[in-house]
Amino acid sequence: MSRMSKDPQGLLQAYLDDLLTVPEEPPYADPVEEQRERLQKLLYSAATPLKASSTASVQTPTRPAQSHSIAQPVVVEPKLKPEVSAPTIEPTTDAPEARTTPEPRVKLAEPLVPKADTAETVPSSAAPDLMPEPEVGQFRLKDVEWLANGRPAWAQERFDVLLFKVSGLTLAVPLIALGQIQPLTDELTPLFGQADWFMGLLPTPTGKIRTVNTARFVMPERYDERFVETAEYVISIDGVPWGLAVDSVNQPISLDPEDVKWRTERSRRPWLAGTVKEHMCALLDIPRIGQLLMEADRKRA
Repeated sequence: MSRMSKDPQGLLQAYLDDLLTVPEEPPYADPVEEQRERLQKLLYSAATPLKASSTASVQTPTRPAQSHSIAQPVVVEPKLKPEVSAPTIEPTTDAPEARTTPEPRVKLAEPLVPKADTAETVPSSAAPDLMPEPEVGQFRLKDVEWLANGRPAWAQERFDVLLFKVSGLTLAVPLIALGQIQPLTDELTPLFGQADWFMGLLPTPTGKIRTVNTARFVMPERYDERFVETAEYVISIDGVPWGLAVDSVNQPISLDPEDVKWRTERSRRPWLAGTVKEHMCALLDIPRIGQLLMEADRKRA
């Protein structure tokens, strides 16, 4: 019994001596596992003398037990569990999701800014309607003078005229003195204090045209009230914001100065230039009509 009690102490002392020495271990050996193996050998060697018979030696079972004790106590579960549980904690922290919730609230306030801008631009669209009418002095007529040969300046050579009808009467006007032909709509804006031959303002892409009741202006003695309903077009005069209302427009034709019977007395009807012999229609002096309309504006101003 004295031998058995001394053998465990010797093994413990040998274990302590082994701790001070650095054994040759493979490079991949873990120091913690190495200590576990040594402790396991100590426990195993201490337990075997108690269970073995007195005839069994202490040293013989310890060395073969070393090979078996190395394979049995290697349990990696304690280390694998904390390594697996650690990453499971990271997905639970949903910090980015908590930050995304207030972002839509901030973005909802941004569209309010352009809405305020669109509301401010609405009155600007009505600004052209409130613009004042062009002043009379801003326009200038040309080819108004008549030369010594008894013909206007625009009829010194061959010229083109446009034929149209007003209350059944065919009239001709020089193309050089015309602007554009606009359809007559119901959008005429009346103005107070105008002459009886003034129909109203016709809005166009190039501006407002002061529309003249051509039937009342040219032949007031034969005026028909139905002309206001039958007029379909407005022929603007070049250089002035005025236009002539007509029923229909025909194709233009070319004339020589000799094809017209020119007037010699122009005091009574200054707007009449002459008569086209072949077509038996009156030729209007459009530059002179524009001058008369501008003078009427100056008198009312």
